[in-house]
Parts: sequence; structure tokens; C-alpha cells
Amino acid sequence: KLQAYKRRMGWTFPWASALGGDFNFDFNVSITEEQQRTGAAEYNYERGGHAMDETAVPEPVAVNAAMAGTDAATYTRERPGMSAFVREDGVVYHTYSTYARGLDGLWGMYQWLDRAPKGRNETGVWWRRHDEYDKRA
Repeated sequence: KLQAYKRRMGWTFPWASALGGDFNFDFNVSITEEQQRTGAAEYNYERGGHAMDETAVPEPVAVNAAMAGTDAATYTRERPGMSAFVREDGVVYHTYSTYARGLDGLWGMYQWLDRAPKGRNETGVWWRRHDEYDKRA
């Protein structure tokens, strides 16, 4: 599915995946069904309390889950995060991690929208992929 999506988007940069490993769990961006059920998940440096931990997720989350071809519970077990590492003398060091709103700086359009008169003015799923816009004749 990932390779098909990559082709659809026309992306040519190299990809890596942590699927099937412990990496995403080690850095708290993947949680187990049990963690989800019991509220024991840690995300964004706190345990529970995140919007994705709620029984009834916000509508945009449910819509995004459906767009991804899954249910909201499964969708919210994978969460956004970014970590940085450095290798020195053959040893890998974890130097930084950020989650949730800490990622905004990576999404260039947010920097512009945050300065607009109405900010992001988000009321739901507002973005589209390049091939989802109407074709004009």
C-alpha cells in the first residue's frame, strides 16, 4: 500500500519503514490495543489525556481514518512524531524527539497560515492531495 501511494503522489525520495519492529513503540508513536483500552499510552510526554485517547474521537480523526481505509481505533494507535539521532564513533545517540504540535514547524504551510487573519481556520479535513482537486478543461 505504501509503495502504491508513493507512486500515486509521484514521490521519488527514499523511504524507510519501522513496520514490524519496536522503534515506533520505543519512541511512543505506536501504542498497543491494551494501552489504548486501559489508557496506559504515553504520548507527547504525558500519559493519557490526548484527543486521540478519547473513546469518541474528534470528527476529523474519524474522517482521516476512513480515508486511510481503517477504523478510528486502529488509526489512532499510530501517532505523529519526529526523532533525531547522531552517530559518533559507531555509537547512535538519541538527540531530540517531538510530537503533536511540536511538529508544526516541519509543515511549511502552517507557518504561513498561522500569520493569516483567521489563522488556520480549521473546521475539519481541509487538505487535499494533488490528484483530488477538480480537473479543469
